[in-house]
Amino acid sequence: MKLAIEIPDEEIYEIGKETLKKKIQEYLEFIKLQKEIKEISKELKEFFSENKYWEEVKKIRQEPWQEYKKSLELN
Repeated sequence: MKLAIEIPDEEIYEIGKETLKKKIQEYLEFIKLQKEIKEISKELKEFFSENKYWEEVKKIRQEPWQEYKKSLELN
């Protein structure tokens, strides 16, 4: 069995052109999103450095550590 569909070259060209245009737009949106994510990351790093992050973690851990040490004291 054989099935043949005739589609004018102009229609194939238009379909291809629209598909290509859509793919390029999607790719550009993706690139814009990547750029925005990089900007957010940069701003976060400027606002809250890695050293500052670890200093905060250390402070936060101190209180539970002190509580734990108290629970181990034998009187």
